Amino acid sequence: MKVFLVQSWLGGGEPPVYPLGLASIAGSLAGHTVQIYDPNVSQRPFEELSERLAAMAPDVAAVSLRNIDSTNKRVVVFYYKYLKETLDVIKAAAPGAKIAIGGAGFSMYAGEIMENEPRLDFGVYLEGEETFARLLSNMDRPENVPSLYYRKGGSLKFSGPGAAPDINFLPSPAIGPAPVGAYLGVRDSVGVETKRGCALGCVYCIYGFLNGKNYRLKDPVKIVDHIQSLAEKNGVQRFTFVDSVFNIPKEHAMGIMREMVKRGVKVKWSGWFNENGLSSELAETAVAAGCVHFIMSPDGFDDSTLKALGKNISRKDILSAFEALAALEGVEISYNFFKNPPGQSIGNFIAMAKFIVMARKRLGRRVHFEFNSIRVEPHTKLHEIALAEGLVKPGMSLLEPVYYTNRRTWYIEAFFNAALRLKGK
Repeated sequence: MKVFLVQSWLGGGEPPVYPLGLASIAGSLAGHTVQIYDPNVSQRPFEELSERLAAMAPDVAAVSLRNIDSTNKRVVVFYYKYLKETLDVIKAAAPGAKIAIGGAGFSMYAGEIMENEPRLDFGVYLEGEETFARLLSNMDRPENVPSLYYRKGGSLKFSGPGAAPDINFLPSPAIGPAPVGAYLGVRDSVGVETKRGCALGCVYCIYGFLNGKNYRLKDPVKIVDHIQSLAEKNGVQRFTFVDSVFNIPKEHAMGIMREMVKRGVKVKWSGWFNENGLSSELAETAVAAGCVHFIMSPDGFDDSTLKALGKNISRKDILSAFEALAALEGVEISYNFFKNPPGQSIGNFIAMAKFIVMARKRLGRRVHFEFNSIRVEPHTKLHEIALAEGLVKPGMSLLEPVYYTNRRTWYIEAFFNAALRLKGK
């Protein structure tokens, strides 16, 4: 079967990200002819999409809707609106193809998107490697495929949830259909996955819904095999670990890094770290393994804010991790904070501001800060909080962005937005 996989378009204003999800799907499609197209690395995104579809004449065209919008910007870009244009092109250039959709962005709003877009024949819900491969063998019997939306008798159906796959038995991402060359000049564009699932309880986070609350860990040897192949066979000199948090569980992360050191893999990388347990030993091992950029998302600074956000860290953890990282030579450190989260107060804001000034004074341009609004996502505790506070109403669609801000300290968010506007952000 001829299968055409296309990454969703981000509108041309974002740096491209290697389509790891589609490469993972392609790795599970042995026996099929597969092409991957990412319009985000093209100068003629929809024209080239049309040409490639017409040349292949696929049996199935599948769209990966990774993101709905640019959640962490003052001026939000609504990526979802480009889905319609993508489907227009597919229908015109490959009229005989069945159309499927998947990806994290789709799964969060699966039923609503399938209702909104009747041109979609199938919707792959949550993790797609096994579901999509089974679909290709059951195009006339979609009800036999778990975790699938499909249409029958003019109605939208859902086959029911399936079991999460054992990621150690999934093939590695297929680099051939999506060569990394177009992404090598883009910082942290190429991603490597070490696990799925997240056991943390952050109130705003969707990862527990998308991948489950239990960790499914990849074998460190297989992970480093893939990293070594990216570096030695594909010219990748820098990548990022795409896990929501790299260093939990700690021993799994240490195993990966020790394996990299043992093999002498010469590649630089970044990753998202949790401050709880980010010791000097772990930080030094990370640097020895090639880490040049530690990214953290404490989101709040004071203990009351951290508790309201459902974080597993304290202010003491943030300061302790900072000291461990500040002692390292040459590495970059990044922090994400919310402008006005649950539990915010003027005292908490001042404490955070003092930390930022101290960090800047000590580390200069080695330390970076990002200040975000909190998008209210379905399947999260924050959605429940927003309902209780009357910010959203029962049954209200969240596909169009809705943001949470603490009403008692609304002026803090207004201050941040004014400051960002002055900087042109």
